[in-house]
Amino acid sequence: PEALLAEAVRCIAVCHNVTPVPSAETDQMEYQAASPDEVALVRFTESVGVALVARDVHSLTLRLPTGHCVTYTIVEVFPFTSERKRMGIIVRCQATGQLWFFAKGADAVMASIVRPSDWLEETCRDLARDGLRTLVFGARALQEAELARIQAGLKDARTSLDCRAERVAAVMRDLEAGLDLVGVTGVEDLLQPNVQQSLEELRNANIKVWMLTGDKVETAICIARSTRLVDRNARVVAVVA
Repeated sequence: PEALLAEAVRCIAVCHNVTPVPSAETDQMEYQAASPDEVALVRFTESVGVALVARDVHSLTLRLPTGHCVTYTIVEVFPFTSERKRMGIIVRCQATGQLWFFAKGADAVMASIVRPSDWLEETCRDLARDGLRTLVFGARALQEAELARIQAGLKDARTSLDCRAERVAAVMRDLEAGLDLVGVTGVEDLLQPNVQQSLEELRNANIKVWMLTGDKVETAICIARSTRLVDRNARVVAVVA
């Protein structure tokens, strides 16, 4: 269990696009990223002893609970897109030379990529009921020959004049095949001050309020109730296409 937990924390600590920046006012590290969820996950790994201390386009360095630092060379990064709904990164541990592919994404997408699990669906559903945004993490070790094949395939696909997207997708399917499920995270949205009071006053004034979200149905319902957009005892009808 400890080894599995360490693997999950390592995956979360490496698979992201966060950059650490030393604070000008304190001796603590600040994190910059396009998504606050990314920062929240990196802060979580820091809270359990695995801190991101350096990153550039070529490598990233983690400080472990023992105080030692481990550096990973960034080989390939596959950014999150609205179409793929997942991101991935290939890294090489400079100390051991071991290659790793880490990936994370929406549970609906990752469930069909990672190895079958009897707890993934239920866990994601429970987290969504609590109003948390879920991400599923997967990982697998790579061999040098695999990496060479993947990089050659990506180069050919990216320079192709026809069916480029389909060819890149085919290479990615090869890379993602056989991913081990390493963990699931849930990120909570903290409400801004006076959100509940403001929405109640709008409703009392007979002003219609709509909430637009890309979250799962269970998460959306939970957030609507926590913000008092919907009364806790109100009946909710879900129309799912």
